[in-house]
Amino acid sequence: MSHTTRVTGIEITDVAALKMAVGDLKLAGVNCELLENTKPRAYSNRQEGMGEAEFVLKLNDATYDVGLYKSDNNYEARTDFYQGSVQRVLGAPDAKTNQEKLGKLYMYYSANAVSRSLAMKGISSRRVTQENGSLRILASVA
Repeated sequence: MSHTTRVTGIEITDVAALKMAVGDLKLAGVNCELLENTKPRAYSNRQEGMGEAEFVLKLNDATYDVGLYKSDNNYEARTDFYQGSVQRVLGAPDAKTNQEKLGKLYMYYSANAVSRSLAMKGISSRRVTQENGSLRILASVA
């Protein structure tokens, strides 16, 4: 039986925004690092679907990591949610869906991808952290 979960729905297409998101995770207290061309930790060393990934979010305070695998024009996140250590580090406390279990990663990635996209169009933006920890992007045209 494989523990591998493929998390879809959020397309990771901007590597620079991904790297910025990892920086944001660190600032938020997540003990992590982004590795390249390595194998993420999973329940089994030979776990199906968890071979070498182009990028790996190494979660130092979790049992397993998140592998980011190239799929067409984006990266697909794969991880092992067994026993909840990944969810405890990256997810919302009451996370139910797989996307919510990787919520912090997706939140910071999305915020950085939107901000970068706006900047490329000449639109300035700033990020505001809400009381509940979510982010709001405020954009303004000069």
